Amino acid sequence: MPIARNNYKTIMNTEVNELTVAASLAEHYGIEGALRRLPGENLNYLVETGTGQRYVAKIVDDDMPPEVVEMEFRAIEHAESVGFPLQLPRILKNRQGNIETGIKFPLNSLKRLRLLSFINGTLLADITDISDELLKNVGISLARFNLAMQGFEHPAAQRNHRWNLARAGQHRDKISLLEDAVKQELLTWAFKRWTETESILPSLPQQFIHGDANPENILVTGGQVSGLVDFGDSCINPTVCDLAICLCYVMMERENPREIAEMMIGSYHGERGLSSLERSVIYPLIYGRLATSLVISNSRRAIDPHNPNWFDGEASAWNLLLTLKDLDL
Repeated sequence: MPIARNNYKTIMNTEVNELTVAASLAEHYGIEGALRRLPGENLNYLVETGTGQRYVAKIVDDDMPPEVVEMEFRAIEHAESVGFPLQLPRILKNRQGNIETGIKFPLNSLKRLRLLSFINGTLLADITDISDELLKNVGISLARFNLAMQGFEHPAAQRNHRWNLARAGQHRDKISLLEDAVKQELLTWAFKRWTETESILPSLPQQFIHGDANPENILVTGGQVSGLVDFGDSCINPTVCDLAICLCYVMMERENPREIAEMMIGSYHGERGLSSLERSVIYPLIYGRLATSLVISNSRRAIDPHNPNWFDGEASAWNLLLTLKDLDL
């Protein structure tokens, strides 16, 4: 059976991208090895050399401000300097002493390459039977990260981006792009619930947050959280946003999402006390994150309806949002 035109283009792009990244790694880092595309919406690769050394190569568009990358570099340095115990991905400098390398893909625009240390562990997303103790440990670990980062400041952290939970309302106008009236109604409700927090958020404790502590960015070893990766969405936000974002993804495909949420909120609170005001905004923030994810996913279909990395988990997000609405939390 002949390869469909869209699939053929995807295969060709994949091969060209991998060859381009491999050439850049050899030239600028002196590293040669096999590349494997990592899951997620971004263009990231696992790099494994012939001697078994592993790295992560991350590709970002050239319009990503360099100061944001420098912010990530400094944030990880800060966390390590204050003794944060989890493994974090160090950005490795190239032969020129820079933390990024310009790279030109023949079929795409200019981009930049970052090489990071590889963190050992099993992704939380790959664990099918997550124990209550591990879920509690996720809450504890996230609280400890927030405490460790309280003193970190960087000018680039004062930014907005499409996943900024404190600015979720910027996506409300995308609801009308959905053709399903029932889904439109559900998203309208979710954004309305998030709006209840909009005037409260500025009065809550603010700090540098990870911004995407989902199961694909949390590593586990021996039944305990051992690492945290991908700081691409980090910014200044109400601290509680980190917890709300994490809860969104941990609750997906669970029979008892409310019980899981309350258990993790309790374990987080045991490390970093939550005020009554912070507690009151957790579920509205969850609704805002789910709604943001769903409208962005829908918008992306007009760009590339065949990209599996852009729609993974969409059905689970719809189901969770509907479940939480029925629970009237």
